[in-house]
Amino acid sequence: MRSGDISKISRYGACVCFPARIAYSRAVSDIHVSNLRMIGFSLPAMSLNSLLTAVFVFLPALYAEHRGLGTAVVGAIFLGAKMVDMIAAPLWGLFMDSYATRWGRRRPWLTLSAPILMGAIFLAYNPPESATALYLFLTLSTLYIGWDAWTISHTAWALELSRDYDRRSRITGLLQVLIIIGGLLAGLVPAIMERAGSPTYDEIASAIGWFLIVIMPVTVVICLSSAPERKTPNRPHLGFKKGAAILFGNLALFRLLITNALLTFSTYFVQGLFFFFVAYTLNLENRAGFILTFLVVGGLIGLPVWIKISESWSKHRALQMAVTTGAIAPLLLIVLPSESVVLTLAAFMMVGLNTSANEFLPRTMMADVCDRDHIQSGSERMGLYYSMLQLSSKLASGIAIFLGFSFLTVFGFDPELGPDNSAEALQLLRYLIVALPVVAYGTVIALMWRYPISRESQSKMRSIIEEQERLALAGSIEH
Repeated sequence: MRSGDISKISRYGACVCFPARIAYSRAVSDIHVSNLRMIGFSLPAMSLNSLLTAVFVFLPALYAEHRGLGTAVVGAIFLGAKMVDMIAAPLWGLFMDSYATRWGRRRPWLTLSAPILMGAIFLAYNPPESATALYLFLTLSTLYIGWDAWTISHTAWALELSRDYDRRSRITGLLQVLIIIGGLLAGLVPAIMERAGSPTYDEIASAIGWFLIVIMPVTVVICLSSAPERKTPNRPHLGFKKGAAILFGNLALFRLLITNALLTFSTYFVQGLFFFFVAYTLNLENRAGFILTFLVVGGLIGLPVWIKISESWSKHRALQMAVTTGAIAPLLLIVLPSESVVLTLAAFMMVGLNTSANEFLPRTMMADVCDRDHIQSGSERMGLYYSMLQLSSKLASGIAIFLGFSFLTVFGFDPELGPDNSAEALQLLRYLIVALPVVAYGTVIALMWRYPISRESQSKMRSIIEEQERLALAGSIEH
């Protein structure tokens, strides 16, 4: 950068009007609020993970077993609905990045997503006895469209609060705490019902649905009143060709997307088979909800460890250590005896240790990847980049459910038979829930070897972005 450019910035910095200085400060400075307000801002993450856990743990069994659609059909429907989801996600990201309203780029769409989700949740968790494959497909597709608007608007907003390498980890770490609490709450609903009596599966599903319908609008209202959005400079018109060239030329992006897909596949593969494995292989059907909470507790215990490692070393090294843990812990499930509640609780808590890293580290790493795009494009396209991360998650989760249920069919496992399935089918289910996640984690370790974005390189990118924004502000005032 020429010295004349820098002196021009200094000159304007001394004479700009007070409102312009405020706009400049909000554009390049981190957004800081009190800890209590930051917790309030993060609450939508809690609602989202309650929904995620409920969708992938409880809905497959509800429709495959209790509505008689079968595992193969339900797996195919989940994959088909994910295709709709994959189209909606980048469209939401592009739209949010491109159009700012008087209320901001993120806030209106978080607000709009709440009623969409509430309606879809009611239909999904209270299906009629005659629910068809089309009913499930349309309901899931609507739910995913609302889910996209919710998560892209809120997470992009959160990632834009700071450009500091380590503070981004702390922000996404807080989101992850709320995500884990949401998973716990989703697991506690059936656990409490099982403790109080003997509810049917339909009653449990309906209760989870109503729980989500109640908490979602409350968390949105608190979030909107807790933190402002970063004011971003007007983005230049890139054009499709240039914008796509920058996107597809970002090699760090594609390594992270593949990594995130493998992590998501592992998480949802285990969750999709969780109920069948615990209920029928381990013969603990009445304790499935209670055991699920320990899978989530493991993630909560591991979270501060992964945050500390990411701050002491780097994010990609922390991720390598986390997935190494994730590859070793599931081996416990191979030797886990049936009908042993204590050992099952301990085993799933160990399996859950790395799950928080699977979620928050790819998100905070994507913010760093977006910085590289910002330098080349002159735009903050956080919504688009986070939607790409979501896209990889969605494809992977749909494939996980499809493959898991397809393997069950191939192995001769019939959900309607429950514990009366053959001993061979129940044992193959045990091997299945372990083998594929271990292979996925091993691949992630290789992908993160010599990852190109470190703390030092991100700091340099941040300095360049701030200089670009100072020059942009100076130019706008000059004209």
